[in-house]
Amino acid sequence: MNDLSQQSPVLQATDVHKYFYQGATQVPVLNGVDLELSPGERVAIIGRSGSGKSSLLHILAGLDTADKGRVSVVGEDMGEANGEQRAALRCAYMGFVYQQHHLLPEFSALENVALPQRLNRVFKVDADVASREILEAVGLGHRLQHLPSALSGGERQRVAVARALAHQPRIVLADEPTGNLDQASAVQLMDLMVALSEVNGTAFLVVTHDVSMLHRFHRVLTLSEGRIEPYAADA
Repeated sequence: MNDLSQQSPVLQATDVHKYFYQGATQVPVLNGVDLELSPGERVAIIGRSGSGKSSLLHILAGLDTADKGRVSVVGEDMGEANGEQRAALRCAYMGFVYQQHHLLPEFSALENVALPQRLNRVFKVDADVASREILEAVGLGHRLQHLPSALSGGERQRVAVARALAHQPRIVLADEPTGNLDQASAVQLMDLMVALSEVNGTAFLVVTHDVSMLHRFHRVLTLSEGRIEPYAADA
């Protein structure tokens, strides 16, 4: 494995804070998060439900903004960008896998994967080619025209991952990507992420509760009381 520490980070968060309010009471969710992600690195984040893991992913993706601190994507400061610019950075460099796959039920697997590219003004023929290639890479080349209702849970999740990967992002943020999968499907999905990180240099930041998969990551972090700490298995 390459020495990831010698590479410039593709994603960096510095002293990130996020607050919510219960009436007039300010409730800290993120309390000074520092995080770096290098090309080809696989990092897992674990923590209790409600600890702010999804909030952190949304801020890193530019889907939400921090109340304090800095987030940069390939050196671009997300805090200085407006909504349109953040969306452009996300489209150019990121893929996002949601807890629920959010596939459009009336669209085939191929159409679901191609749609974000089409919305990003990629020509249909090019979007279809890229979508076919990534669906074949995840083992769904024979399911291109199937609707989500005709796919298994593992297949739907792989379509969602393919959708996030079709434009060859440098960074993938995934929120519980194996949460609703059986063990065999979870292992298959993890194998895909490992292969893409090692072959393509894709960086993965994955929120998970699945401790059985933690050995597949380069680093495992815990989000607790709004701060990132190294994971202690016996803690």
